[in-house]
Formats: sequence, structure tokens, C-alpha cells
Amino acid sequence: MSELDKIYREHHTFVWRVLRRLGAPAVDDAVQEVFVVMHRRRRELDLSRGVKPVLYGIARKIAGRQRERARREPPPLTLVPHAAPDPHAQAELQERAAVVRDALDAMSVDKRMTFLLADVEGIRIPEVAECQGINLNTAYARLRAARLHIQKAIDRHRAREEGANVRARSR
Repeated sequence: MSELDKIYREHHTFVWRVLRRLGAPAVDDAVQEVFVVMHRRRRELDLSRGVKPVLYGIARKIAGRQRERARREPPPLTLVPHAAPDPHAQAELQERAAVVRDALDAMSVDKRMTFLLADVEGIRIPEVAECQGINLNTAYARLRAARLHIQKAIDRHRAREEGANVRARSR
């Protein structure tokens, strides 16, 4: 097994999730492009700091190019998913996901990716800092700010729900 095969097997899922979170419109195509770029530039890439920072950097550039291309092209048609067995539970889950998604969308890309890499991907903050090319204190500050932003969004949502419940009971 070649070195690139090993890297692909070990890091494919990480690259896929990073690209999805960076908003790459065609994630599977972008994953392939990341590894093609890595293969093409393998002699000039510095892997001494680790593979993930290199893959993250390539993925970030490819996702940006895909987003720019998507802005210029019409959106593809999408299929409507089947309804969940419990529509109420599904609607509640979708509402909660929308709160977190909206909070993430309101953040800068740097804070959002710091949060996603650390808290969702489970990557240690020193490695997150390395991936993003920032110092450790900046990474910790971004993570704290992102967590606080999401917590405030959740708190606001809960307060709105409680207010709606109180109003519904008083009728």
C-alpha cells in the first residue's frame, strides 16, 4: 500500500467532514480533488507538522473555489426526503438543528471551523491551531467565543419556547 493510499484511508472521513462544514457544494468531488492535489504536490508538501494541517489547507482552498463556482451557476435540483415516523419529534429535531446551524452561520469561518474541528471532530486544540496556522492562544479564544455564541443562541431559543408555552397555557 502506498503512502497516499494510507493517508487516504486514514483521513478520508476527516476531509469529507471538513469540506461539508466549509460549505463545499459537491463534497464527494471536493474530497477527490483534495487527494488529487495532495498526490500531484506530494514532493513539495511539508508533512513534518502532520498530515491533517496540510489536508485542511488544501480542503479550505478547494471548498472556496467550489463555493465561488456555485455562486455563478444555478443551484441543482434536490429531492424532498421522506417524512420521519414521528413528525412532531422530527420537527423538534429540525428546529434545534436550525438553531445551531444559524448560530454557526452567524460566526466567522475561522471561529466556526475552530469549533467544528475541536468540539465536533474531537481534534485537540494544539492540532486545530496547527491546521489553521494560528497560535494556540488564538485557537483557545476562538473556541471559547464560538461556544459562548452557540450557548447564547440555544438559551434564546429556550426562552422563546418557554414564552410560547406560557402564552399557550394562559389561553
